[in-house]
Amino acid sequence: MNVENTEEQKNERDSVGGDLSITPPENSAVEVGAQSETRDGENKHHKNAEVDVNEVVDQPQPPMPSHLEVSPVPQKVIPHKLKVLPNCRITGIDYQASLADVLAMFAPHEIVDIGLSQETDELKLQWNAEKYEISCRPGQAGDFDIELCVDVVRHERHIFPFKLTVNADPKTLWKNIPSDQNCVYSKPDSDKVFLSCRDSLSIVAASQRGRSHAQEGKPRDDDFIAEYIAESECAILIVADGAGSAKFSREGSRIATRTALEHVRASCTADFWKAMQPAVTKWMTEKNGQAEMSIKAALYKVLVQAAWEAKTKIKKEALNHEARYRADYKRAEKFSARDYATTLIMTVAKRLECGGWFISTFWVGDGVMGIYDAKAGQVIVQGTPDGGEYGGQTRFLTEDSTEVWPQDANKLIERRLRFDVVPSFDGIVLMTDGVSDPKFETDNNLFNPGKWAELWTELAGEISFEDRDITVADALLKWMDFWSPGNHDDRTMMILY
Repeated sequence: MNVENTEEQKNERDSVGGDLSITPPENSAVEVGAQSETRDGENKHHKNAEVDVNEVVDQPQPPMPSHLEVSPVPQKVIPHKLKVLPNCRITGIDYQASLADVLAMFAPHEIVDIGLSQETDELKLQWNAEKYEISCRPGQAGDFDIELCVDVVRHERHIFPFKLTVNADPKTLWKNIPSDQNCVYSKPDSDKVFLSCRDSLSIVAASQRGRSHAQEGKPRDDDFIAEYIAESECAILIVADGAGSAKFSREGSRIATRTALEHVRASCTADFWKAMQPAVTKWMTEKNGQAEMSIKAALYKVLVQAAWEAKTKIKKEALNHEARYRADYKRAEKFSARDYATTLIMTVAKRLECGGWFISTFWVGDGVMGIYDAKAGQVIVQGTPDGGEYGGQTRFLTEDSTEVWPQDANKLIERRLRFDVVPSFDGIVLMTDGVSDPKFETDNNLFNPGKWAELWTELAGEISFEDRDITVADALLKWMDFWSPGNHDDRTMMILY
């Protein structure tokens, strides 16, 4: 605290003779002649008072209210080393950083004033005097310089420089460039469908181009199709994920889903199910091995044959496109089924006359198919994703390898064909790995009912399944935009519920 002398005091001092310099000790205030400073800051004047150089009163002052205005510069400025604050990210949530460790070098009664200075208003800094904490909600990325100024009773100003790095929200760094709808094999960047089947049974599906494709303006590689056959009370659910490394995989996935649907629809007639019923009933009651073989033999003609026809049609399209390319551009260019590589998951769900559901799946590649029963707290996963030697590797429908198409039909059935009979379900869910990878993380988690419960709860929190109209598909498509670091592939999900 500075003590100012009145004119009367100055004249009295001059009459004594010489300059009088008084340096108060730390944490003290000086009472000078005709001017004494009270605790509330008021000055009282006493005439004919003399200066008493020996009268020193220890009277520490409480800290002044902290604010963003910096008080007048004291006699001595002490700079300190630069410190780097923890990074901040533009998220719409307040950033907070404690400076208590810096201020710990001072006793509370020593601090007269605390101020913050910044080179820009973009940070919108706030100071919490009780917690010694700064907070801000930045709207701009970059490196920002901040100074903490601390005035103490020793007539010192301590300057603490800080560096704060604000990182942009990762979501804002991704571009969403529309794909060329005039290119060969063009496809909408998103798709959705809602089908009302019967009673309370519905199908909803949505497919969204991934951020990695949107960033470069590339088309969506995923595809799906669904149908409910009222005559036989049979639902057909199909999803496909085109290989990101294959130039025409978007068309491969489209051909696979459409071709498979055509074959399954033609096969799953009322007569087909009538012929299947005795074997299904026997298997349900006895778990009879012969009945199981009969069921799989019938399903082979439906699902396995559908997949083979899809593979064959893709190969034919590759040859046709090669011929068109030669005719249009007058030069040879080789195309093969590998350029149309895609996964494929097909599920057929049939309501049984005796009650319950007969559900069967054929599966090539990654992705997931699960029958989820929330009340029972269980899930049936009808298959295992195909993995490779390295992460992200999988098998494709279009391969000729024995891993996908073994010469022994029994091995093919054992590896890729599944069926079950369940009394009920909350949802039969098919999804590509753009959804399953971030939501389940590992293949083992696919068989964890707890992970399915988490997913179902999340979906129910975002989607009003009871609405039973296109708004359900709208909500599912919107949900597809969830953020998951490192997971930016196309996303497709289909639910029979």
